[in-house]
Amino acid sequence: MFIDFHTHIFPRHRAPAIMDDLWRRGKIPHYTDGTLSGLVDSMQTAGITYSLVSRITTKAENVTAVNQWLLNCRHSQVMPLATVHPDFAVTTDDLKRLRSEGFKGVKLHPDYQGFYVDDPRMFAFYEAAQQIGFPVLFHAGLDRGLPPPVHALPHRLLKIHRLFPQMVMIAAHMGGEDNYAETEALLLGEEIYLDTAFVLQIMETETLKRFFRRHPIERILFGTDSPFTDQAAELSYLLNIPFLTTAQKELVAGGNAASLIL
Repeated sequence: MFIDFHTHIFPRHRAPAIMDDLWRRGKIPHYTDGTLSGLVDSMQTAGITYSLVSRITTKAENVTAVNQWLLNCRHSQVMPLATVHPDFAVTTDDLKRLRSEGFKGVKLHPDYQGFYVDDPRMFAFYEAAQQIGFPVLFHAGLDRGLPPPVHALPHRLLKIHRLFPQMVMIAAHMGGEDNYAETEALLLGEEIYLDTAFVLQIMETETLKRFFRRHPIERILFGTDSPFTDQAAELSYLLNIPFLTTAQKELVAGGNAASLIL
């Protein structure tokens, strides 16, 4: 079983403009049309069993509508991550309801949503997520489509992990593209999940090798950032990494994610 923990979809009428804008701002390519059907076609080509999808909102007043759109996009092989916002109050009961509706966790993008991960406004949400074991996927490190500052650097993520040690924290992009040294110094070995989205083939081989050796293999999740990488190429690369055993590859490619969401 192969599970892609980090993908994106967009409304069909908006997807072309979003793809064009990301290429203009960050030279970020796309390998599907950014829609649900494009993702499903990509999964079938790659042999991926399940994908987790997200779509964040930059406005608190849009949280409910975006989450409803994500629910409307459900597919037998596609599972949604909910959106929340620092200015939108979320209780434990709210998260229980989201989970009962089919959401597998929450995705935060602090750069787009305009908050640092250690902003006290988020603490009530973190506590609620911690109480019910609801996974929280953080965009971490550089976002190629946005200017500085970076809102989710490893030292801020570590601070939140120390304050909410039972929260299921997933730091995307192996702790943050362009922040590998800080991630290696602060996050490796911690009880934090890392996902491989976008950076798996970008990281230098020796850096990637150290990450896999120093971080618990049970806490590394396969992710692609589709449509911004090719799912088939990313999965093939993972399965052919020479310094991982077959058992380790199986855990990263799907076993670890299955233990969180299935």
